[in-house]
Amino acid sequence: MNKLSKIVGTVCISLMSLIGSANADSSAFTGVYVGITGSALGIAMDGKHTQTLGELTVKKGAVGAVTESAGAEMGYSYPISDMFFVTVGASLSPFSTTIDAKDITEAKNVKLTTDDIITYFIEPSYNVTENTALFMKLGASDSEIKATGTEVTNKTYDFSGETIAFGTKTVTDDGVFMKTEAGITSYDTLKITNINEEFNGTSSFTATATADVDVAYGQITLGYKF
Repeated sequence: MNKLSKIVGTVCISLMSLIGSANADSSAFTGVYVGITGSALGIAMDGKHTQTLGELTVKKGAVGAVTESAGAEMGYSYPISDMFFVTVGASLSPFSTTIDAKDITEAKNVKLTTDDIITYFIEPSYNVTENTALFMKLGASDSEIKATGTEVTNKTYDFSGETIAFGTKTVTDDGVFMKTEAGITSYDTLKITNINEEFNGTSSFTATATADVDVAYGQITLGYKF
């Protein structure tokens, strides 16, 4: 979190230094916009499995996946000065993603599935031309993740994280809106409980697994600014 604060502080200082020299008009972006999104996601999970029967054993593992997603976004931009504005908004990605997590849980058949990712965000932005702006996004994402399989007790967990991204916005005189961005979402540590384990003929659903989840993404938003 300290690294994130330093990055945000550095970018804010850089943005403020440009306010006096830019020749643009933030009014082109003022108002409500809606759009559809298309994303490419890279998901990385680093975790460990803890066995409780017999001698306490901790094993580490990692899994990853690359997937595509689509969704919707809407927001409102507030002018702060002639060339500086702030956008607040929300996005929804309703398409599910499934990851085989057996390398983390040491199980034979475990899947993690997440869907309906909702992100609330704020975007400090500044114009570089009359209709183009650069922005930094800070967001909070919420979802649910389901753990299913033959060796786990099926359960749904709350799943939340923090997003930081950078990108560009362009709006035409006719209101056509386009946004491109690249960023990363770091999620809270996920803990999966009630994993089956066996030792000397004894079986018990007492093993656990934890995982740190990061999602890197690139996204394009196409829409209309009212």
